[in-house]
Amino acid sequence: MNDNLSQALADQLQSSTKNVDVFLALEALSHADPAVAFEATTAFLRSAPENRLPLARSALHALADRAPALLLKATLDEDAKVADAAKQALLARPSNDALPLYLRMAKSKSVDEACSGFMFLGRISSPQARAPLFKALGHRSAAVRAYAATSIHSHADEHWIAELLEAIRTLRREEADKKKDFDEVINTLCSTVVQKSTRSNLELLIEGLGDADARVRRTCISALGRLGDAAAVAPLIETLEHPRRGMPLQLRMELVKVLGELGDARAIAPLLRAGVAVAGPALGLLKAQEAVPELMALLEQARTPRDASEWAEVLAQLEGPGEQQWPRAGLQSASLQVRRAAALQLARTAPEDAAEHLRALLPQLSSGDAVRVAEALASMGCREGFEGFARALEDDPHHWNASAVAYACKNLRGPQVQALLLGLLPGIRNEYVHNVCAALAAQGAEVLPALIGAAQEAGDGLRYRYSAALAEFRDPQGARLLAPLMVRRNPLRDAATLSLSATPSAETHAALAAALPLAASPADARLITEALAQAATREAIPDLIRALQTDTATEEVLEALGRLGDRAAVPALVDQLSSPHARRRQGAAMALGQIADPAAGAPLVKLLLTELDLTVAQAALHAWLASGAVDGGALDGQDVPGTRAFLLAHARQRRKQR
Repeated sequence: MNDNLSQALADQLQSSTKNVDVFLALEALSHADPAVAFEATTAFLRSAPENRLPLARSALHALADRAPALLLKATLDEDAKVADAAKQALLARPSNDALPLYLRMAKSKSVDEACSGFMFLGRISSPQARAPLFKALGHRSAAVRAYAATSIHSHADEHWIAELLEAIRTLRREEADKKKDFDEVINTLCSTVVQKSTRSNLELLIEGLGDADARVRRTCISALGRLGDAAAVAPLIETLEHPRRGMPLQLRMELVKVLGELGDARAIAPLLRAGVAVAGPALGLLKAQEAVPELMALLEQARTPRDASEWAEVLAQLEGPGEQQWPRAGLQSASLQVRRAAALQLARTAPEDAAEHLRALLPQLSSGDAVRVAEALASMGCREGFEGFARALEDDPHHWNASAVAYACKNLRGPQVQALLLGLLPGIRNEYVHNVCAALAAQGAEVLPALIGAAQEAGDGLRYRYSAALAEFRDPQGARLLAPLMVRRNPLRDAATLSLSATPSAETHAALAAALPLAASPADARLITEALAQAATREAIPDLIRALQTDTATEEVLEALGRLGDRAAVPALVDQLSSPHARRRQGAAMALGQIADPAAGAPLVKLLLTELDLTVAQAALHAWLASGAVDGGALDGQDVPGTRAFLLAHARQRRKQR
């Protein structure tokens, strides 16, 4: 754009009085000659009232992209409005050119300002950020250190690893000497080492296995595990068997985990020597069949359900052929705990063989331990499974078993399951109601008639439970049953609305469209239309267009038409551009911007030439530029400075040249 045109745009900005014209002038000017645009925009900032300052935001963002040096200078302007606007633009468009601003912020005495400065140093690529970021790890404020560590994580690559390890050592010494807590910062630096290390760092990481600091050793172990290089296996085994500087339990567990993840059979013998109680998880990953007897002994001695579950999970990885291998070997154990775990594992791989063992176990188990066995039997279609559920529910003062049964039923289907869940819903404690609701929703549309019937018969004190269950449903096949609940002030209306609004499908559309003529009041019609808009698929477009014509839930319908992005909606949306209501014109323009159809170009230009509402003009300009349409003669006055057409022509030119 030549200097004369740039100056003409600057002059028009100065002479504009209406907000829309000011906005369009700034939009057009933002791609004019940068020096002219900068002078005109800053002059506007100096003289404009406070409520007009946001109009310059887009133009300043464009200058931050095209001429950041001009804005960098403006951050030191004597006029606070200019300085702040320039600063905000450079923050919105982080770039290496703005490095001096970010460094200045980082040196601020204000902790908040310093944190922001270090945060923005992490959003640029300049190598000059490295030194100040590492220096900030010694800042007086822990918050500043945390921001610096996060930015280091953004920048770091394999060339930073040695410096990162040294920073971890330094912070750990400071923690010990000054009794401070830098755990958050150290965690960030450690995860950076683990994630950014490459094979070029292999030697450095192996050397770190003998570091004086346990946290450095643990970080190097984790990094070697992520790299997965077989060259690390021998040094890791050597560290496990001959720790040079002691072996804290946490570090030992990390080392065992990494040896398991590396999957090298050389680690099996050392891990067995370390003890199955410590090395069990790794031995499971390594498929170490020789560990089965010791792991079974640990499972037998487990004191808590969590311990038992962990050892059973390890054993589940060691399934092998023959009667001497898990889980068949476990079925011969004297321990009820071991036999239960083995039978449940066998049920996954050989259900017919497992059924006999599960039936025999069920009467011997406590009611709480019986639930999973009952679930396995029920999933095989065995009646004993439901008998086990019933026994678990008989003596259940705290409803823990009821919660476990409901959770188990999420994986089961059929009339018996549905009847069981419907029976649990009224009486289970409030904190477990969500388990029953989720399990009922998992049953799908098949359970809806019974659930709706029970909900309608329930008293006011219990109906909320049934409503919560209905609201969880996401099965499109249930839409035809739920949609009728949305009319005539049905007490289940809100639950049906929540369910249908979150279930976009052709079935939902058909059910809501069928319910719409049954609406007993305008409020019902609006509610159904809102749900239709929220769950709309392309099949709903004709009904959404009819809703526009009847002025029902207009904002929701316009949003839905834009989200669907179908050009079939363009004529109806264009009609809304002539509405007397600004909100409707804005919504239509926003929807057209999402669809981006060139056919909307001329109507949008026509609107922009006369529009007086700023929010509408902003949406319409975005839509017009997004459409990529030619004006078709609508901007015949584009060569005449001082006209709105002149501004529009050059606003479009700016977008083309980006």
